[in-house]
Amino acid sequence: MSTPQLFHNILYPTDFSKPSEAIAGHVAGLAKASGARVCLFSVVPHFIDFHGASECYFSPVSEGGIITLETTRKGLEVECKQQLEILRKRYFNPETSHVSVTSGGVAEEIVERAKELPAGLIMMSTRGHGPMRRFLIGSVAAKVLHDVKCAVWTDPHPAELEPFRPYRHVVLAVDYLGWPPELLLRAARIAELFNGQLTVLSAIPPHYCTGGEATGKHRREMVKAIEHRIAAMDVSARVLVMEGTPGAVVRHVAEEIERAELIITGRGHLDESMGHLRTHAYEIIANAPCPVISL
Repeated sequence: MSTPQLFHNILYPTDFSKPSEAIAGHVAGLAKASGARVCLFSVVPHFIDFHGASECYFSPVSEGGIITLETTRKGLEVECKQQLEILRKRYFNPETSHVSVTSGGVAEEIVERAKELPAGLIMMSTRGHGPMRRFLIGSVAAKVLHDVKCAVWTDPHPAELEPFRPYRHVVLAVDYLGWPPELLLRAARIAELFNGQLTVLSAIPPHYCTGGEATGKHRREMVKAIEHRIAAMDVSARVLVMEGTPGAVVRHVAEEIERAELIITGRGHLDESMGHLRTHAYEIIANAPCPVISL
């Protein structure tokens, strides 16, 4: 199976936080493997984004105040560009990367920049925090995942993110009700970039069938059906079907069985319907023990 270039352009949005910079090595590694150009991108948020649209902190701004705010914004953009250049010099090949800075709503500008490039992949931190961190996706990441049509790479939470290494074990999470062929083909190409092993995983909901014998029989039938589809598409992959919720099953398999370095799933942006899997995409991303590429 030939491996065409997967991602011509990778968009790497950063706010210079530790979680954001922690993924720089993964961005550089995936860009090198796929032959992609990298756009390091930062957004100076609108003033309203710092304080919230429903709260009024100031009286109407005078002409002098507008000039001051505009000067401050331009100064912040210059500072952001300087920081991006430092980050670029530290992690990226200057011949295959560039920096870009703008002002506005953070999520909206990331989505717009992805369209302009156009980006084949966005790589960003999910920024979950607190004791419930495994169930949190930051508002910017959530909006980007919802609005863009290109692939999105997200990290597990910073404490779980390991340094970049080739993705030798890749898990593709597919819907038990069906999935588009393009999802499998793209996952296979990503695994092939790193000479990796691909495992196709599907989770059967606990309520789908009852009784151990019935569940076992249905699982075997599903495995055979998936293996048949994979063989027909000339893809080499292992198949696993397990009972449970998608987020829990994917995490267990990736962490305990496959020792996966990458999970791939769908968000419903491919040409064909993703069935019920897209409703679990955030669950899979939030629970993942390793990076996730959602298509």
